[in-house]
Amino acid sequence: MLSYEAEGGTDKAKIVHNRLIIPRGKMYRLVLEDGTKVWLNAETKLKFPARFSGDKRIVELSGEAYLEVTSNASKPFIIRTDGIDVKVLGTSFGVRSYQEETSIFTTLVSGSVEVQGTHGKVRLTPSHQAVYDKNSKDIAIKQVNTELYTGWKNGKMLYDNCPLEEILRDLKRWYSFEVFYTNSQSKQIPFTLNIRKYEKIDGVLELMQKTGRVHFDIKGDTIIVK
Repeated sequence: MLSYEAEGGTDKAKIVHNRLIIPRGKMYRLVLEDGTKVWLNAETKLKFPARFSGDKRIVELSGEAYLEVTSNASKPFIIRTDGIDVKVLGTSFGVRSYQEETSIFTTLVSGSVEVQGTHGKVRLTPSHQAVYDKNSKDIAIKQVNTELYTGWKNGKMLYDNCPLEEILRDLKRWYSFEVFYTNSQSKQIPFTLNIRKYEKIDGVLELMQKTGRVHFDIKGDTIIVK
């Protein structure tokens, strides 16, 4: 964990921006100088100032993060990521914005957030999720089980009737492997899983194989899906 402490200084003082990069198979926790707590998932980048200045607290995200934002009504907290701004005052929520994925997910656990996109903005209430489509630039809202989208910060990987391709995309960020499909139809096979991030990948794959719907061959750092 990395923790910053607030120091005296004026807004005119030079602000140093830091970039934190989380590799595959790792998680990290960060406490910003305003007390905001940030959990960063694998393959995530966060750019943030050593000290917030002006009338906004702005950070830039690529990847996945869960935040517990320190309330400050006079200085809103803003996450900028690939076409949208997520604006909060004080709340707990998750943002998933990986470059290779076509959607950005903002999942609200408590409080209130505002998601600003190209075509407008929406406000979320707890247990709801905003899904921003990078292609159409539209934002859809749906009610969700927030644990499915934020459980990773507690070491859990949870999936409810989720396509195999999406599950393996997450797993490879944690276990650092590549995937090859011998049949593209297998990408859409749905699975429901509740696993720990620190379990061995062999055990996770064996669990899915026991359903009889899929078979895996491991060749070095490549998993072949049959």
